[in-house]
Amino acid sequence: MVKKASYIFIIFLILGVLISCNKNKKDAELALISEYLEEHNITEEPQADGLYLIETGFSVSTSSESDFPQKGDTVIVIYKGYLLSNASVIFDEKTIDEPAHYVYLSDNVIKGWEEAVGMMKKDVSALIIIPSDLAYKGKQTGIIPPYSTLIFEVRIIDIRKP
Repeated sequence: MVKKASYIFIIFLILGVLISCNKNKKDAELALISEYLEEHNITEEPQADGLYLIETGFSVSTSSESDFPQKGDTVIVIYKGYLLSNASVIFDEKTIDEPAHYVYLSDNVIKGWEEAVGMMKKDVSALIIIPSDLAYKGKQTGIIPPYSTLIFEVRIIDIRKP
């Protein structure tokens, strides 16, 4: 009986340490995002899940639903993706000469990207800040370290209906 109690105690101790480490990483990530926002004079508030979408280009307020991607639309986009922790590390880039094509809400992309693109209008440039919870979380992906906040400079250049 004592042995069983010891195992249970050890399991709870390990869980406590893991939760504490995760909280520390999240706190560090939030501090890094806050520092970036302050450095770049960004005053926009995040979405409830922590995603930031900052329009950086000209926007016309008389937009129609067709200016936004709908499920199944092919979205043609140019972007540059880099790490918040090291902006010199560009992990992906698509240019006007070779834009990315993907099917909105059908292709396998990170949650933060899908959410941000759904809020973007065609032909409006934006800066997207995607916290690790909406990106790759604790998983190493290519040159992107675990728990990385991602930044994208993005513009949807076309939305094609199926």
